[in-house]
Amino acid sequence: MSEVSKKGIIEALIFASPNAMPRSKMASIANLDSAADVDAMVESLNAEYERNGRSFRIKSIAGGYQFFTSMAYAPYLREVFAGKGAVRLSRAMLEVLSIVALKQPVTKPIIDKTRAADSSGPLHSLLEQGLITIRGRRKGPGRPFLYGTTRKFLSFFGLERLEDLPNEAEIASLFSEEGLSESGD
Repeated sequence: MSEVSKKGIIEALIFASPNAMPRSKMASIANLDSAADVDAMVESLNAEYERNGRSFRIKSIAGGYQFFTSMAYAPYLREVFAGKGAVRLSRAMLEVLSIVALKQPVTKPIIDKTRAADSSGPLHSLLEQGLITIRGRRKGPGRPFLYGTTRKFLSFFGLERLEDLPNEAEIASLFSEEGLSESGD
C-alpha cells in the first residue's frame, strides 16, 4: 500500500467535512507543525486545481477551509440544486441579522429600538437556522439575552471572519450624498 501524503490528508478532510474545516484541527489530525503548514498545502492544492482546469477550489471561510465550485460552473449547478436546502431570509430577518452582526453582542430591546418594531419572530427564526446564538445575558434590569452571530453566519455569507464585515461608518459613507456622487449617480 502506498504512503498517504499529508497534503492528501488535508484535501480529504476538507472534502469530507460538511462545514468549513478549522485549520488547527487539520494540522492536529495530519501531524503538522502549525496551521501555516495547512495554509501552504491548501495554496499548493489550489495551484494544482488551477493548472489542471478543475471546476473547484478550496476557499478560506469561517476560520477554516471548504470546497467551492468555480463561478463558471454555477449556471449548471443551479438547475440541479434549485430550491434544495435553500435558506430563506425575510426582510425582517435580514434587518435583525444585520443589526446583530454589526452591534454584537446586542440585546433584543436594542434590536427592537433600532428597527422600531418587535423582533421576536425574526430572532426566533434566526436562532432556529443557526445564524445567530445567545452569547449570555446583559447585567442589569431584566438581564436580557445577548445575541451574536455564529460560524454558520460566516459560512452562509462567505466571510472569513467578522472583521470582514463593513463597520457602521463604512456603511454610512456608502449611503451618504458624497458617496453617491463619487460613484457617478
